[in-house]
Amino acid sequence: MSLKDQTVVVIGGSSGIGLATAKAAADEEAHVVITGRSQEKLNGAKAAIGREVRAESIDANDEAATRRLFQGLLSVHHVFVSAATVTRGAEIAAETSALRPALDTRFWGSLYAARYASPKMPPGGSITFTSGISAWRPRPGASVGSASCGAIEAFARSLAIELAPIRVNTVQPGLIDTPLIDSVMGERADSIKEVMAKRLPVRRVGRPEDVAEAVLFLMKNGFTTGITLTVDGGHTLMS
Repeated sequence: MSLKDQTVVVIGGSSGIGLATAKAAADEEAHVVITGRSQEKLNGAKAAIGREVRAESIDANDEAATRRLFQGLLSVHHVFVSAATVTRGAEIAAETSALRPALDTRFWGSLYAARYASPKMPPGGSITFTSGISAWRPRPGASVGSASCGAIEAFARSLAIELAPIRVNTVQPGLIDTPLIDSVMGERADSIKEVMAKRLPVRRVGRPEDVAEAVLFLMKNGFTTGITLTVDGGHTLMS
């Protein structure tokens, strides 16, 4: 299946995995729409993609803006929601205001995208969400983030039935070298990635392009729905 001349919307497409996916879709001659909160980052993303794309500055948490985005499109073939907020050290005892972003962006942003994109989609179109291996490999201080990942995976499986024949899947990345991860890890980012690269079976951390290839598979394979596709370099195999 080709993405040529199909409309692909990437929510959170201004950097990292979203940008890599937008570029991969554009390289296949899809009509690509990217969103993000920062107009400056969107401008940089358009330049990095190197092809004509449409960029809309919206917050994934903004339901009204998401509704306007999809209402302004004639049709939508594929949607990828990569927008997420990762909080560092957000234990359950933290202030609720510090915990909400992990759920608001990943879950509610995904729900809004599915709600307003699906009426514009043909049979066989696809929606792909993003979770993370913390859904299955919990760690201290990440309970709410883990819950958001688990919620998205359950949501996708349910929507695969509810929205059929539109296909709904989830991609589950491991440690991917992105600006988001760098911002969470801070000055220890390079050392953490170096240690992890030595431990992973593939002997490196992931690149955004690794996940983008998985997302394009989920868009293009018309017989795949309701799954969670793990792209983690073997992280879930580690003891």
